[in-house]
Amino acid sequence: MSPDGLIAVSPRHSVRLAQEYHHLVLHPPGNDFVVRTLAHRKAGGLPLMAAELVIAGTESRKAYPLTEIYPLHFRKTYFPASLHGDPQVEFERQQRASELLPVPPPIGWSPLSFRSCFLPGKPYNRISPFGVDPEEANIQVALDLEIAAAAGLWHLLAQAHAHISTLHHAGFVHGDMELHNLIVCPSPLETHLIDFENARNQTDISEPSWNKARAADLRMVLREAVYLQCRLGQQQGPMADATHDSLDSLFNAPNRFRRAIQRQAGL
Repeated sequence: MSPDGLIAVSPRHSVRLAQEYHHLVLHPPGNDFVVRTLAHRKAGGLPLMAAELVIAGTESRKAYPLTEIYPLHFRKTYFPASLHGDPQVEFERQQRASELLPVPPPIGWSPLSFRSCFLPGKPYNRISPFGVDPEEANIQVALDLEIAAAAGLWHLLAQAHAHISTLHHAGFVHGDMELHNLIVCPSPLETHLIDFENARNQTDISEPSWNKARAADLRMVLREAVYLQCRLGQQQGPMADATHDSLDSLFNAPNRFRRAIQRQAGL
């Protein structure tokens, strides 16, 4: 940790930690200290899963060497009542993703927990203005956007589309590519895929299942890209080409979006 309180949370990101937490980084307690609870799932009053931002205690630092580099990190804990995937498999899948993309490597796992770097940003779904019903109402939402805002969102999505395409070219699918699993970090400005719990290798599934999984990975990103072109007009590049090729499968009334995009080009 730097003298001004900056602490690394991934190979590319640092955050400024509040003064009251400094001693926990420099002189850790025996157990992890929970800084913030990000999610807590229950069923019938029984805890199922807790997602927390923690400062590693001495026991964790002994068990997981990367916690010495990233003492402030993300910890997901499963409880006995929950039905969950294997944390070791999630660890291996994120490790694979980190070899293909600028995704931080996982930190560690135990039979009931998974640890990874913390990405300081917001899920894309929290910054997107879209997602209203009915789906064609998003055309007007797009038209109300400032051109700079639409251009910025297009840049972020194009980066996400490139990341997903890189995974697919390597024979790997994310498996749960919802917009909340796309994190927008402001410094440096970039998008990151998270949550590889449901990722799969192409060699592990049939060809029809592989093609279906690839389409599912891209669906939400391409829908957002269509909305933005209703404001910007037809764009160029791999993501724009993919929206053109997939438009009929993305919407119930694709021609409404096609006409909206054409109007922006004066056609």
